[in-house]
Amino acid sequence: MNKVYRLISFFLVFLLFGGCVDQIEFPLNLGDERLVVAGQLNNWDETQYVFLSETTSADREPILTDGYFTINDLPRPVRGAQVSVQSSNGQSWDYVETEPGTYALDDFPGPESGVEYYVQILANGRVYQSTPEVMPEAIGRDEISYTFDRGEFNNQPEIPFISINSEVTLPEQQGDYFLRWDVEEVFYWNLTFFPNPFNKPPPDCYVFGFADPERITLLNGDLLNRPGGTSVQTLAERQVDQSFLSRHYFNVRQVSTTRESYEYRRKIRELVNNSGSVFDAPPAPIQGNLRNVNNDGETVLGYFEVAKVDITRIYTTKADVPFFIEEICEYDPNRPFSDYPRTCLSCSEWDNSTGITPEWWFDQ
Repeated sequence: MNKVYRLISFFLVFLLFGGCVDQIEFPLNLGDERLVVAGQLNNWDETQYVFLSETTSADREPILTDGYFTINDLPRPVRGAQVSVQSSNGQSWDYVETEPGTYALDDFPGPESGVEYYVQILANGRVYQSTPEVMPEAIGRDEISYTFDRGEFNNQPEIPFISINSEVTLPEQQGDYFLRWDVEEVFYWNLTFFPNPFNKPPPDCYVFGFADPERITLLNGDLLNRPGGTSVQTLAERQVDQSFLSRHYFNVRQVSTTRESYEYRRKIRELVNNSGSVFDAPPAPIQGNLRNVNNDGETVLGYFEVAKVDITRIYTTKADVPFFIEEICEYDPNRPFSDYPRTCLSCSEWDNSTGITPEWWFDQ
């Protein structure tokens, strides 16, 4: 599950500076770069991550990428920072930089009840801290299901797609809880099995991603009056393609978070869904919960949250799909090698892929 939250955190940065690039423009000058932080501390037994990057501007010096100097306005990873999480009872845990801009914390015992936690970052000679948060106690329970349908999808007619739904049993309390859902997908990809003297099959290939990355599903418990009741939520919709030829998991992560974290993501959702009318609020960077401890005037982007998490999984197989799916990697002796898609030949052609079977893959 370590890869799951890494993807969730990258998704947050994507929303701020990738997926919304047309709606959000930062009028930055050289030297006016801003730190971007994405991180979560939770109760799940997994590696905890913090991702650090820095916004860029049009007159930023070019960087060397794949042997070429390029200029772009994408956030660039912040290397060499010192990152730690601190608690109100005096404990501290240090993160380790595992990749440029990626900081990992292993063997964290989980947030204690009633204890505040915050992240501290030393980067570029500056000290940053998040607002201390306590892990919420309340969380719901998901009953996950899926439905297949054919219709308009992404403004295209007659597209086969799957919907991931949940009938959520709400916490046994009157309001004062805030829930969010993230849906990760993991599917097995069949590489082309070319005949060989030893009849050795190709290696395993598992591909991680997000089912519906621009959807932000939120629930405000203060708006409901049903302790222990139910609420039906559509969590993701995704086009059916060749990834459904084998076992295809949808891992639903329910996140119980603070009011401040909820409001932060609600504002992001408003930006994502901005219709562009004259009555819309003008696009602007969304203030998170981090600050420069020595300069309150510096704008720091992103959010570090302390959350309670529960994960529910459901999967489909080819037999569940009511649509024809073309086998694009199936071996054909009359087919030239060059005609096979690159993803049929090597698992590494997929982003966020691995040959290691997830430990939970055969639990259901």
